[in-house]
Amino acid sequence: MTGKGHRLSTTAFVLGATSSPLAALFSFMGSTFPDSSEYMFFGKKRNRYHRRYTHWFVIWLSLACVCFSRSGWIVPRLSSLIDGHNAHYDVWSCAGFWFMGCVLHILEDAFCGTVPFLRPWKRDVGMHVFHMSKKIGEMSRGEINFVMCCVGISFIAYIIRSFTFGSFYAFIVSIWNSI
Repeated sequence: MTGKGHRLSTTAFVLGATSSPLAALFSFMGSTFPDSSEYMFFGKKRNRYHRRYTHWFVIWLSLACVCFSRSGWIVPRLSSLIDGHNAHYDVWSCAGFWFMGCVLHILEDAFCGTVPFLRPWKRDVGMHVFHMSKKIGEMSRGEINFVMCCVGISFIAYIIRSFTFGSFYAFIVSIWNSI
């Protein structure tokens, strides 16, 4: 996937799952790190090692679980970070969502190619739900459709999560009264 596709689908997924803009922001920042870390580690030989060691989900998922366990499995709150009361839990949670952005990057790459599963040096798991564009940085129609499906499903999840039953009832009543 392109960087735009990774950033859009990861951010939408985390926002839909958590209803937390702060968690979505940190997953947005981590969503392209597996690709950019290849430049740091391999330099000009990046293409030779693409989707191998840096795309092994075990590393990123382990780091995310460590961070989430240190945070007490909370979703980060901006108010706690600002006032400083128990802010260290929210900092760990932000780091966890950054690593979850990396995990989601690998999952998204598995939809348009192969990634390592148990052996980090061998790409052996994945499917071709869509093909990439021949032009670098350009989203193909399949990728656009995939990202729009992710965004749409996440938007519906966000709407459902943001309503409690009482607010949903009040929402329906207000629509009924306006008719």
